[in-house]
Amino acid sequence: MEPVAPDATGAAARAVIRVNVSDVAPPGCEELALEVVAPAGAGQAPARAALFCFPGGGMSRGYFDLPVPGYSFAEFASRRGFLVVLADHPGAGDSDAPDDGWTLTPSVVASIEVAAVSRALARLRAGDVDGVAALPATAAVIGVAHSMGAHLVIGQQALSRRYDGLVLLGWGGHGLPQYLDAADVAIAELDRTDPDAFAAALVASAQRRHDHPLPVLARGRSALLVATVMPDDVHQALVDARAPLLAVVGNATLIPGSTRRASAAVDVPVFLGVGENDIATNHRLIPSEFPASRDITLFVLEGAGHNQNVEPGRHELWERVTSWADQLASRRS
Repeated sequence: MEPVAPDATGAAARAVIRVNVSDVAPPGCEELALEVVAPAGAGQAPARAALFCFPGGGMSRGYFDLPVPGYSFAEFASRRGFLVVLADHPGAGDSDAPDDGWTLTPSVVASIEVAAVSRALARLRAGDVDGVAALPATAAVIGVAHSMGAHLVIGQQALSRRYDGLVLLGWGGHGLPQYLDAADVAIAELDRTDPDAFAAALVASAQRRHDHPLPVLARGRSALLVATVMPDDVHQALVDARAPLLAVVGNATLIPGSTRRASAAVDVPVFLGVGENDIATNHRLIPSEFPASRDITLFVLEGAGHNQNVEPGRHELWERVTSWADQLASRRS
């Protein structure tokens, strides 16, 4: 554990913790790295909600915490009284990679992350993180995720019902079939009929697309990802937040319907945030991916691309997310 105390300006206390997941992860993956960002400000009341944030493909937890003033979602949310937990996926960032990266299928990663969230929550509720006040048992627990991370958080919720609500950013459920052949598109049907065959087919498909199970991708200025011109320091921060892509999971996000069985099991409130020019398209159809949820909010950020956290309108999105989370926390408490 690496605690950092609040500074004189009332900045949030932080602590990096490592959670043992060796009992549920493939060999070589011993621990996941999580960074806890406490509610900011002296005398802050106990958090009413914890936001567990998972980045998209090819990114570390730094996507939610870019070190440029005004570009950190973690700081934004902590100033509004939330406890924020930033997670690195297995094989990415400061988390351990397994000996065989091809074992990181969506279901395996979701199982690892369910264990990490549960164990981190136990420590947070016990007050066992230096410099961070104990999280009340009544506090809401909300999964926040971008792109590929959303794919995994949906899987986590289907496995565990751990979260009281989900915030899914840049996710549409219908994949990117324009980049696939007919065999890849057909893989999703196996998820409903033969989950083991589905996992094997995902691995085989990823191996046709990638030479390595954990490749590091270039981070450019694609208009699909960011619709506006980023300042140079923001672009550099985004580049610095790169991490290896989980090739099998990333490939799964391209396949239409590959989360349909998991998303059908989600019965908690869902906030869907997409950019107007996102690679997640057909915005009005996205809520239909969650037939069991009775509370779905769709917000389309005007003019934005896929990486909404670096768009000019990011604060509008973040305000909507934190207001939604605060209402959910109030109903729970």
